[in-house]
Amino acid sequence: MSGVPDRRKAALMGVIGGVLGAYAMRYYTRRVVPVVFPRALLPAEDSGRPDPLEDRALVPRQYADGETPFQAAGRRAYQSLTGSAPRSLETRDLLGDLTEWAYLITAGFLYGGTRTTTRWRDIAGGFFMGLRMWGADEIGAPLLGLRAGPTRFAREQHVVLLTAYWVFSFVMTNVTRFLYRLFP
Repeated sequence: MSGVPDRRKAALMGVIGGVLGAYAMRYYTRRVVPVVFPRALLPAEDSGRPDPLEDRALVPRQYADGETPFQAAGRRAYQSLTGSAPRSLETRDLLGDLTEWAYLITAGFLYGGTRTTTRWRDIAGGFFMGLRMWGADEIGAPLLGLRAGPTRFAREQHVVLLTAYWVFSFVMTNVTRFLYRLFP
């Protein structure tokens, strides 16, 4: 059963894979990371020197101290729609969660819809997709003003972010491919 996949079916399976991958990534970052890498949860450090990416940002700083890129994007979208900032910390966290889920499910949809083969496993695809997503977070988010630049974070924080995206991409790619083969 190899060849060119049915794009609509693959995109639907990618959405399901994206949901399961997002759940796995959130479990990893909320349950495993605090136990194994407690220092990785520290906020960005202000060294007093400007970060090179922050200097080249296409958009001025949009994030508040302690916000994730998803929380910053969710807050900015909320402000654009309502004309005011979210009033509570719970609302900001909810907006960040919704933005993160939307981003990860969309990644699953795009992965499924752009698959080029029907082979059942995709270790290399998951590996490289995780690298691309990590690079987008490390470089793209600071350029868009959604987080501090990479020099403000410890090496351990970069490794944890990379492994979180690998958890997502490995689960998402393999679930997508497994479901595609399971349902004719």
